Amino acid sequence: MHPNFLRSYLRHVTLNILGSFAKPAKGIHILNGHMISRKNPSIEIFLSQLQQLQKISTFIRIEDAVKLITNQAKVDDTLIAFTFDDGFDECATMIAPALEQFNTNAAFFINPNFVEGNDEYIRHFTENIVFTPHKKPMRWNQIIDLQQKGHIIGAHTMDHYMINDSDIEKLEYQIATCKDVIEQKTGSPCEYFAFPYGRLEHANIHSIDIAAKYYKYLFSQSDYKHYFSFNGKVINRRHFEPDWSLPHVCYFISHPKSY
Repeated sequence: MHPNFLRSYLRHVTLNILGSFAKPAKGIHILNGHMISRKNPSIEIFLSQLQQLQKISTFIRIEDAVKLITNQAKVDDTLIAFTFDDGFDECATMIAPALEQFNTNAAFFINPNFVEGNDEYIRHFTENIVFTPHKKPMRWNQIIDLQQKGHIIGAHTMDHYMINDSDIEKLEYQIATCKDVIEQKTGSPCEYFAFPYGRLEHANIHSIDIAAKYYKYLFSQSDYKHYFSFNGKVINRRHFEPDWSLPHVCYFISHPKSY
């Protein structure tokens, strides 16, 4: 057995055991995913998870979650909002339709060069950048349709670029041009930005300051016990995926969060 597979398996088993005894914490939880599953995705997978999550929490729209967090609201309930990074085709064909059945929405963070990519670009992006072979991007018509249905379209850099460097020219292109392209294609303001890879070490204060010039709200996928990072400039999300078991998700939303 490959060591990485064994570690992953043991982690999965451990989290499911711990999660079986975990109780979701009160507060606002932004869950961030990417895809239904790596192989054989179906809307039923996500619908099943949502049905289970709804029994232990209340779903709220992402813009309402952001408003509560930025106002440092204290809530006496377990509230969950959703975001998804990378803009895979199943976001439009499965993820958004599943959320709509539960009368909620998501923010979808996209990479314009992936949206517009040819076969060679898509293959490189999925195999070497985000390590999701055979996944396909949403195209602009799907993205515009999501927006018209009440979902949020956010920026994720032009090419899923790691922004923890000091090359100002590259950072401006990846961060600012991404906003310009999305706004041009959708005809609406783009106020949400999530930096790729998501851990705090994948950005730095210089790149966050650049992003803050252009976007109203910035997001990580890290430090889930705290609402904010980078001196209050970045809202933290918690990683999940729609094919995770309920105990696995429960474990991560059981930790109290602080402002």
